Amino acid sequence: MPAASLVQGEADAAVSGVTHDSRRVAAGDLFVAIPGENHDARRFVADALARGAAGVVTEGPVDVPDGTVVIRVPSTRAALADFAAAVYGPSPERLRLIGVTGTDGKTTTTHMIHAVLEAHGERSGRLSTVGMTAGDGAPPAGFGFTTPEAGDLHRMLAGMADAGCTTAVTEVSSHALALQRVRGCAFQVAVFTNLTPEHLDFHGSMPEYAAAKAKLFAMVAQKSPDGFGVVNADDPASAVMRQHGPRRILSYGIENDADVRAVDIRCEPDRTTFTLTTPWGDQEIVSVIPGRVNVYNWLAAAATTLGLGVPLEAIRAAAEVTTVDGRLESIDCGQPFKVFVDFAHTPHALATVLRTVRPQTKNRLMVLFGHAGGRDAANRAPMGAVAAGLADVVMVTADNPLHEDPAAIAEEILVGAREREGATGDVSVNVDRREALRALVARAEPGDTIVLAGKGHERYQALAEGKVEWNDADEARLALAARGWTTPRSESAEAGRRGAVPQQRAASDGPAEASRVTATPGRKPGGGAS
Repeated sequence: MPAASLVQGEADAAVSGVTHDSRRVAAGDLFVAIPGENHDARRFVADALARGAAGVVTEGPVDVPDGTVVIRVPSTRAALADFAAAVYGPSPERLRLIGVTGTDGKTTTTHMIHAVLEAHGERSGRLSTVGMTAGDGAPPAGFGFTTPEAGDLHRMLAGMADAGCTTAVTEVSSHALALQRVRGCAFQVAVFTNLTPEHLDFHGSMPEYAAAKAKLFAMVAQKSPDGFGVVNADDPASAVMRQHGPRRILSYGIENDADVRAVDIRCEPDRTTFTLTTPWGDQEIVSVIPGRVNVYNWLAAAATTLGLGVPLEAIRAAAEVTTVDGRLESIDCGQPFKVFVDFAHTPHALATVLRTVRPQTKNRLMVLFGHAGGRDAANRAPMGAVAAGLADVVMVTADNPLHEDPAAIAEEILVGAREREGATGDVSVNVDRREALRALVARAEPGDTIVLAGKGHERYQALAEGKVEWNDADEARLALAARGWTTPRSESAEAGRRGAVPQQRAASDGPAEASRVTATPGRKPGGGAS
């Protein structure tokens, strides 16, 4: 612990846990009072002590009863990680740790790596934006961040090791690297997906953003002599990762020379097939996750697992069954048009998903999206331009507006949509996400494709007054049911073979009037305030 000093109390006080959240303190926990953007945690020291905290870690003076253990440190974030690693941290001998970083594709790549390891018979843990699993078959538990705070992260990793996992694969965000959430983690493999503009309000510039991502590779170089890195040969930022990374680097790509490549790529509406070429041999891959972008994710997963000694057969087996909630997730209720839910929330990701579904769209491509409050506002106009340039019908709505005015966010998006030369004129706004989604479904005709973008797997919407329950996939099914579609096409076909009559949409339910929707004031579960 660098420059830590005991201000008062007993140096040998027993500590059983570490947390930065006073509401979650249990008896024997060390409470680390981190000063945040909105709240200084020193205000909650009394609450933590009342709950049985064994001591307090702080950067500055704190008012506590005599005899309370108080440890002064120059950085509470570093201290949180160091104490958590000491209390919880599984050793590298117990748990091999793989970190995945990049702008887009982290979640999908993390799930793919985990699926390949499981297909190989290796019990593995996974930490991603979707949640945590310890390889025990239980549903993923969510925690709100791409990468949890250091205390939670080390506790979760220890839980995986205790559950019998030999490997853990985790998303590692640039915020986590910059804010020392992964400090003390002995990563043995660092994986890089790509780098496109995001979080520049936090990092300041693309070079600084790349440097933050490269910290993961530096951690492998410093702590794991036998570790290796995995980089995207088709992304220029990989040069930065190589510069800071370990000696052993495996590359993957489609366009440029690489150790692991995909050739003969064939994209279909419900699957993608390609030939995986590697130093370990070639393998035909059939992925049930569609889209060329997901070929890159599979290549990253393949390079990672092959580098660990996993055979090609495990990659083939995993690709045939692996899906990820909220990532090009198809909503099939028997309707004569396609509906996809995707987490795309950056200009690059939105463009990628729209280009992915365009070839399978026989009629109009329709997209619904917004932008989160308190995030990189510079991405809003570009997202509007992308949507207006690539889709035929655009519905701008609320994402997670938080304390920002969702109508003002929508107006920033519309600036880009209006300026896109040659773009569609069919751009509407409704900041109530439920109303906007239902309006889009009501307009859909046979052969259309609807993309519900931005929220993906999320099961909440963050409004000014707090979080409310929300899930795009569930809401899409309700909207489709309102038009009479409740039975997936596969079930309808099976019912037909058995002589049953599948439920169809109401005969009176024709295509809705293609009228514009204007911004809707007021707060509702699907939106925010205008």
